[in-house]
Amino acid sequence: MLALDIGSNTLRAVEMGDGFEKKREFEFIIAAAQGLNESGVIGEGAIARLRDALRKLSGDYDLSKARAVATAAFRKAGNTRELFEALRGEFGIKILCIDALLEAKLSVLGMKLGLRKCGLSGEFGFCDLGGASCEFGFKNEAKSFDFGIISFYERVRGEILSPSGSFFVSEFKFAPKFKSRDKRLKIQQFSDKGFKILAFRAFETVAPLQKILKKHGVRRVVLNSGVPTALCAFKQGLSYADYHSGAVDGRRLHAGEFLHFAHRLWRMGEAEAALWVGSMRRTYFVAGCLLLFALFDREELVVIDEGLREGVAAMSEVEWLRCWGQK
Repeated sequence: MLALDIGSNTLRAVEMGDGFEKKREFEFIIAAAQGLNESGVIGEGAIARLRDALRKLSGDYDLSKARAVATAAFRKAGNTRELFEALRGEFGIKILCIDALLEAKLSVLGMKLGLRKCGLSGEFGFCDLGGASCEFGFKNEAKSFDFGIISFYERVRGEILSPSGSFFVSEFKFAPKFKSRDKRLKIQQFSDKGFKILAFRAFETVAPLQKILKKHGVRRVVLNSGVPTALCAFKQGLSYADYHSGAVDGRRLHAGEFLHFAHRLWRMGEAEAALWVGSMRRTYFVAGCLLLFALFDREELVVIDEGLREGVAAMSEVEWLRCWGQK
């Protein structure tokens, strides 16, 4: 079974056997959400990268038999239907644009498979931070939030490029409304105003999800997606080209590590950053790290590579056909 997760940042594909064991896995950077806030459509560059990824996969697989889903950027874009019709004509692939709730449920299903493989059990929250949305599941609830590493960065980019000199003192430095002042004060140690603006805006952005974490008393959270997996790989000296899921599954992180990784990436040149996180992703990964730093405090964070694509592969044939029947 070949399953594809065509996301707002990457296309991730996995070939899984009957026992849900991975045979091969693939990742391609497409950055579908890039420019979406301004244009309202998937851009020509992203379409070209998506076509190139499908062309490479079609050399080894019959894509007409694959299960393919698309997520937040494609839910929002005005040209999704015509794009998917063109891709079906070119590659024979049928792509299902799933809603946020189904995306969250399938992501959790995939992460649970990863936990089982690592021999981990117990009660967890599940967080999948993507390019244009963030899915969170806990117990029998699943919810999608309207922020991702690309969409968040692009919303704040204008402020980063022209920060005001009085921004920090007047709005952040001594504001009594902050409950986690110590974390915000850590940001003040950095000299780059653009980095600080991005960090402070991250606190505002994650506030609705943070309320849910506190309300339910979530203590253990599974993290899936490129930002936490890249941090785990970076800690082990693994480049983007050398990455493999076995190196990150079951690894632990703490919130402060995301801040330090964000600042390392911020100061890197594009070429060095591409070595660690892939091309075109430095600023987006900085944004993602700051979102996760702002979101978590003392929770136990467990990284699992498995997610939406594995959840799609694990669906029964009846469930898969039912999804199509609802469209």
